[in-house]
Amino acid sequence: MKKIYIIGISLILSACAYYPKQVEVYDTECNIEHKKLVLGKDKTNMLVGNCENEGCIASLLTVPVQALVAGSIIVAGNIIYWLEKEGTCLLKEKS
Repeated sequence: MKKIYIIGISLILSACAYYPKQVEVYDTECNIEHKKLVLGKDKTNMLVGNCENEGCIASLLTVPVQALVAGSIIVAGNIIYWLEKEGTCLLKEKS
């Protein structure tokens, strides 16, 4: 039973970390800068050093969960940022 815990912990520690990353984007139609969320990947992890090797292949169970959670946050955040951008664009058109 201890081996299963050790394997599980090592998989989690060797996983690539996916996270929502905020970037600024320029919209030429509205002539404004607005925020957008994209999926960022942390290339440094605790055991293997970077995400382009066997360490990430071994952590296939944890990576989809991280990507799913981060992706959900990105979708929700981008909807809010889109509404904010559209509102700012409409206000600019009226003035």
